[in-house]
Amino acid sequence: MDNRCINGLDSLPAAVRGCVLTIGNFDGVHVGHRRIIDVAASLASGQAVVAMTFDPPPDLVLRPADAPLRVVPQAVKRSLLFDAGCDFVVTVPASLEMLSMTPDEFAQRIIIDAFAPRHVVEGPNFFFGRKRSGSIATLAEIGTRAGFEVHVAEPVHLELFDGRRLVSSTLIRDLVAEGRVADAALCLSRPFTLYGSVVRGRGMGRVLEYPTANLQLGDQVIPADGVYAGVADVRGESCAAAISVGTAPTFCSEAQGRRTVEAFLLKASGDLYDASMTLAFTRRLREQRRYDSPEALKAQMARDVEQVRQLCR
Repeated sequence: MDNRCINGLDSLPAAVRGCVLTIGNFDGVHVGHRRIIDVAASLASGQAVVAMTFDPPPDLVLRPADAPLRVVPQAVKRSLLFDAGCDFVVTVPASLEMLSMTPDEFAQRIIIDAFAPRHVVEGPNFFFGRKRSGSIATLAEIGTRAGFEVHVAEPVHLELFDGRRLVSSTLIRDLVAEGRVADAALCLSRPFTLYGSVVRGRGMGRVLEYPTANLQLGDQVIPADGVYAGVADVRGESCAAAISVGTAPTFCSEAQGRRTVEAFLLKASGDLYDASMTLAFTRRLREQRRYDSPEALKAQMARDVEQVRQLCR
């Protein structure tokens, strides 16, 4: 593992002492998160820029039955944080003990004792401590006493299809779940992407002469049912892909259907089973629907693939 990736607070390197620190879930590492890191980098004068994040995240500990799905897997989040400008990423497991700390206890044990930061940078909606009782104002008061300065990075608003919106991880999850992958891409500054491995599916694509790679679903949020244009990366190669998300309604009843993500790769060849794959969603082409016959579905798939080909050109 990259020695800039640190698990836990027990063996932090000396380089993180006196750092510019930011703490958060950073799910998706969206444009709002990047603004926070940009502010942190602007304050660093020889100090390290450190992002402290959580795995598992607090929501999964506090309400496991209702925890939100992730925008990106944990390993991808770390990589994106480095790309955004962090020097170190410290991953801490959220625990009931940590989440039960008062704001003062959290600040002393987690922020001051572990990092002794010179600066802490957060968004205006940063909360910490038991029942999220500590605010950015609380942190600034503690910083005045403890010798670190708190800076607030202004949130990012973007014009989306339905108007001006405040960018957040929650918004991005909602956009993806609604199939609005173009709007999600604006918030992320990159296409929304699924990460997984290729597994055996029902074989329907091969019967229709459009063999598909079925992606094993993890704990990421999945786009709404439909057909999408995108790009697949597998075994070091990138190629355009027609991506289907849904339950194969032409072949399965709603009760029998199992939700899958499968992609017809326009140029890939060979056996892809068990290969790691990423699927970047660039545009939603249409909704899923039930066709009267496999032949009608096959004809529609040909149109979908041609549309993807034209978009790639």
